[in-house]
Amino acid sequence: MIRKPKNYMIDSRLSRRIRSPQLLSYLISFVLSINRGVNPLFFMAKNTHLEHLEDDLINNGYAGGQNAIKFLESLRDMLGTQVTGTRITTKWDGAPAIVCGTHPETGEFFVGTKSAFNKVPKVASTDAEVDEHYPGAINGILKTCLEHLKKLPIDGVLQGDLLYTSTPRLDKMGGTTGYKFRPNTITYFAQQGSELGNKVAKSKLGIVFHTTYFGATMPEMVASFGANVSGLQGVSDVAVLSSDFQTTGKEVTLSAMEKATVNQNINAAKTGMRKGRNFLDLLGGKKPFEYTALFKMYFNQIVRGGNIPSSSSTMLKGFVAFVSQRFDMEIAKKKTEKSKVQWQNKKEEAIKYLNNNKTTIHSAMNAFTALMTAKNIIVSRLQKVQGIGTFIEDEDGYRVTSPEGFVAIKNGTAMKLVDRLEFSRANFTVAKNWG
Repeated sequence: MIRKPKNYMIDSRLSRRIRSPQLLSYLISFVLSINRGVNPLFFMAKNTHLEHLEDDLINNGYAGGQNAIKFLESLRDMLGTQVTGTRITTKWDGAPAIVCGTHPETGEFFVGTKSAFNKVPKVASTDAEVDEHYPGAINGILKTCLEHLKKLPIDGVLQGDLLYTSTPRLDKMGGTTGYKFRPNTITYFAQQGSELGNKVAKSKLGIVFHTTYFGATMPEMVASFGANVSGLQGVSDVAVLSSDFQTTGKEVTLSAMEKATVNQNINAAKTGMRKGRNFLDLLGGKKPFEYTALFKMYFNQIVRGGNIPSSSSTMLKGFVAFVSQRFDMEIAKKKTEKSKVQWQNKKEEAIKYLNNNKTTIHSAMNAFTALMTAKNIIVSRLQKVQGIGTFIEDEDGYRVTSPEGFVAIKNGTAMKLVDRLEFSRANFTVAKNWG
């Protein structure tokens, strides 16, 4: 946290000379962040979507892989008691995402979803405005949020994940009595009589804030991961939980064997990236039939099935079959013979490339799995610190699980640290409780 003895201001002469409203807004945000004790190095784009750490290799090719390795090295060092400038927050499995606070232009309290940052912001300060901007299942949720969240002394704009909109019921799990709520995939359990349990018992709404926004207008706002919620604890109707994660102590220190295995996989990732660079340099596209999109769809399919291939050759074989199937589905949609032939040619070209460059692609996939293995070791260590019961509901009842995951923040970039076979698979398959 950056601490300054006094508030800082932008000189009016400077502000008149800055002709870019976006730059002026950013400078205002920068100064406000310092005055409020938020490190401006953690600024980033609006918090709309977080990617898995290893997916940076798929999204951005070789450069993305280098960035993922820097994250892993920083996390490894931080969990070895070194100061690295990387922060970790706990990723609560709340839903939906709620944006709320004091409107920077009107000064009125508002609520909304991520649509609050649209070019034409969807913000609601009254029930009538909720009706106008948010019809459907989200309507009642936002009205309840408006009723209770405006009781909080929120200075500025925050984003959080909603946990519940009525007092959770008292229940028993494993012979222990507590308050149970399931906002999305994970069921949370706060033991009766504990500090958290007492807070939940008195509340009518629960939320965890994780992002703070600064800016002169809603569309121009800049996000800073993290939210200081210490001043929001005095309203019993609202249980405001923290996403901050404590990264000191024996529980979160990597063992010598864990550190060695992380290093081994980082080195394997570097080798795979070097040997697979010709394929990695093709990645980064956003179109549906480019390799980036196809591999992410393929890997999500693997996660749903709950079985990640143990070798890169098996993974590549499965990827080739998946690509072939996706092209066949697209060809079947085409109405004209000419269009069918064009897409058949595209399919043959893609399959030919994959089959003719197996060695390079094997290396790239080795890098991907090595990044994921190193990440999972770090996630496993972080999961040993747990302040609330977390469970997954399946056909046999409830089973103990870990928190959804964590978010690592470094130099304004944030990455998800999630055990994909545990949480991501559940997220694909467990029915949700909200509309």
